[in-house]
Amino acid sequence: MLLKEEINNLEKYDGTTENQKVFSIYLNTHPDQGTKWKIELKNALKDLAYRTKHSDDHEEKNQAKEVIKKVETEIQSVEPELKRGLILFLTADESLLFKKLTHISLDTEFNWGDQPKLDQLKSLQGNYPYTGILVLQQDKARLIETEIGTIVKEKDFILDLDTDDWREHQGPQGDDFTQGGSKRDEFKERVKANQERWLKNLASTVEINAKRNEWKQIYLAGEKEEIEKLRSLFNRNIDKVITSNILNLNATEIINKVNET
Repeated sequence: MLLKEEINNLEKYDGTTENQKVFSIYLNTHPDQGTKWKIELKNALKDLAYRTKHSDDHEEKNQAKEVIKKVETEIQSVEPELKRGLILFLTADESLLFKKLTHISLDTEFNWGDQPKLDQLKSLQGNYPYTGILVLQQDKARLIETEIGTIVKEKDFILDLDTDDWREHQGPQGDDFTQGGSKRDEFKERVKANQERWLKNLASTVEINAKRNEWKQIYLAGEKEEIEKLRSLFNRNIDKVITSNILNLNATEIINKVNET
């Protein structure tokens, strides 16, 4: 489910109707912070326990106790995977459970209320909207769909000698991504001779994906000459161009590199 749909669902949650309070957590878990986030979380859970302990609402006290246990369990389960940020919305009965790890740093924040606190999540969506990133390197290309710094989909493409067109490639990339030896030399010559037609087909593939999946932005990355030629073949605006050969990076590294450029 895309973030837009997830936010729409979260906005519909009403803790008053459900009789379930929501604990909203935004944690900055950037490695540069060390274990600071653990101390902040521990203090927040202590504060929640203290405030609800003195509440006149007996049900709220029980819900807070259960939420604290569940938060600790959820954090333990995701700790090995933490990157730069964690968003967690949770009720005692788990009628609402939303969890998202981000590669973007967050402002640490906690809230106990009838609705999930969505301000920061919506801000992330606005700053890092649904985007398609196309990375090109001669006869290889990678298409990454991303939002708020996380991977949604990923596809690899190669030029097919048999069809003289781009096709989706399954499996890891490497030196044997296309043929070697004399076949490789022949292929390089064919790439050079037919590059504009091939790039036009690739641009068309990307634009079809962009329209179908409602991308808000398109980014291109690759060697300057190739990427500028590709850019000129698009019928829609390209939001960012990164003139750097980054195809050898993994998808997460590519997303981070593009967002930081």
